[in-house]
Amino acid sequence: MTAVDRLAPAVPTPGLIASLGVRPWVDRTNDGEGFAPMLITHPPARRDADTAATIEARMRSVAHALGAAPAHETLPDAGERIAVHNGVMLLRLDGTPHTLTTRAGNWGRVITEIGHVLLAVGLDPLSPAAVGPEVDEYLVSSAKSGRLYFAAATVADSARRIHTGSHP
Repeated sequence: MTAVDRLAPAVPTPGLIASLGVRPWVDRTNDGEGFAPMLITHPPARRDADTAATIEARMRSVAHALGAAPAHETLPDAGERIAVHNGVMLLRLDGTPHTLTTRAGNWGRVITEIGHVLLAVGLDPLSPAAVGPEVDEYLVSSAKSGRLYFAAATVADSARRIHTGSHP
């Protein structure tokens, strides 16, 4: 067990979940199929206690609670853990009754049609103000350095289903 692993909480705390940055978008594969990624990141450090190791441990706990694996491994199926309800996207994290939420907008309509979301969890902080090229660079550098975790999540037809899911 590394020092970072010892810092990781058993499950993400409500405060951590509330602080996470969520960047959803719609993209297309080379053959024109639509897919819906969602990048989840930690904001930059705001307190002395927010060291790089602490932030990494928090994000590893988020990745673990989502069933995500490093980019170089086989993409895990995280099961039904996303729902859209009253214009809000809800994402279930294992081990906690709290959900990650964000306004769904048009993305919510798209993910209910597609039925799946590609979850991407970054281990390093990213400013909530980051857009376009900065986010693209974050994705590329994080994937190359093994600091991006992925999982495929199914979109449930009801918020009730993500709370009663059989996924551990």
